[in-house]
Amino acid sequence: MPTQPPQTQTWPADRAVLFVHGVGNAKPGDYTPLVDQLQSILGDAAKRFAFYFLYYDQINEWFSGKEQARIAFTKLVQGIRRRTDGSSLGNVIADFGGDVIWPVLLADARLAVRTALVQQLQQIRVDGIAANRQPRDQHLTIIAHSMGCFHVYEALTYVAATPAEGLGPASANGVYDNVILMASPVQLIRTVAGDLGGAIPQRSSIYTVSQATLGIPSEVGELGAPVACTSNFVSITGNLDPVGGYFFRHPYAYMNLPGQDSRVDKQQLALVNGSDKVTLESLLQLALRSGGPPVITPQNPHDWSAYVARHAADLQRWLS
Repeated sequence: MPTQPPQTQTWPADRAVLFVHGVGNAKPGDYTPLVDQLQSILGDAAKRFAFYFLYYDQINEWFSGKEQARIAFTKLVQGIRRRTDGSSLGNVIADFGGDVIWPVLLADARLAVRTALVQQLQQIRVDGIAANRQPRDQHLTIIAHSMGCFHVYEALTYVAATPAEGLGPASANGVYDNVILMASPVQLIRTVAGDLGGAIPQRSSIYTVSQATLGIPSEVGELGAPVACTSNFVSITGNLDPVGGYFFRHPYAYMNLPGQDSRVDKQQLALVNGSDKVTLESLLQLALRSGGPPVITPQNPHDWSAYVARHAADLQRWLS
């Protein structure tokens, strides 16, 4: 399956940010509002950063791939529905969650994204060296959203287990300043995968599913102790976000790894008939569409920009 070549940037100083999107097919220009938002948060400090974006629109062929996985997709949604309350809201949450995480059912696409992400991380390292910053002096932050969090988790776990890729935390100074995952579906995927059995191809290649326990991606160092991929692993969700957030009332769906910085936002919705449940159901239903990924608007509790806005002060501190 074809992938896009990794981006290369000229570093203005010693810092870089990699954005990894989740829902839908990002194309050049789609990240611009998010970058503008982060630059406004960082102020003059933004001039020190090179900004990178992972695009996998050519990899994630939404409609055709989803049709190929129709039977497995139905099982996936049913697996989520079994964990809701059976209400109409519960059903639309399951439909929305299924539309977000279903690409995990396509082995070729899943592994192609992992390869593309690893190649991008390698190129970022090369660009930093070209700016006279050796890996130990490079300050990289990864900010991911939704299914992008899964791809980041998979890639970082893979490079920690594969020193030959030259990105290991211990073997290659591959320790990033921050790994910030917003609305991560990793725990949701791990939980529902148990219902799918053989419907998930190449299960052993999915670290989210195949590991005995979930943990921050790490590599054993020279002294025999694990070296984590970052000194600041952050998992942010919202109490009304259907991907690990609304399900926070049921811990099986929230990504909560030992040693992480856990944040659960209290989200506010404009009430319909005095009910946030009615509002949430309406917003999620409007997001769903036939033959394509959900459309995420700023009013939707899964919106990436809203997470960034709520954590402006945190991002300013983490990236300083």
